[in-house]
Amino acid sequence: MADFTLTLVPKVEKELLLSLGTSSVVWTLFIDGASNLKESWLGIILKPPTGGTIRQSIKTSRLTNNEAKYEAMIAGLELAKGFGVEVIEAKCDSLLVVNQVNKCFEVREDKMQRYLDKLQETLHRFKEWTLDHVPREQNSEADALANLGSSV
Repeated sequence: MADFTLTLVPKVEKELLLSLGTSSVVWTLFIDGASNLKESWLGIILKPPTGGTIRQSIKTSRLTNNEAKYEAMIAGLELAKGFGVEVIEAKCDSLLVVNQVNKCFEVREDKMQRYLDKLQETLHRFKEWTLDHVPREQNSEADALANLGSSV
């Protein structure tokens, strides 16, 4: 599992968002992950309540699609935490990942259980959080970022 920090966000944008003092209101996170034979890409869209959008497309080593979605979720949450976010509403188009996190589906593989454990650990650092399933059409921007490199 990778560790992504705020160093990926331009300093001016980070200072502007931190100065707005919006950590106690709901931020929205859209995530997606995509893989091809050589590598995987993570798509992250973080939306502060004051407007604007932080977009990231992150290249990783080869992962399965579900692993890439977990990695994107963890990276997106770490990014949000770096901004001092306390309340996050996450959106993902993977019904499997959403239902595993929300404890509706059982995790059957050890590797996926480790991802879920890491994600739960990250989520517990927020005052409040939700993770909702959204149709692919409502996650098109994160999907586009995740597919930026995976289609090359």
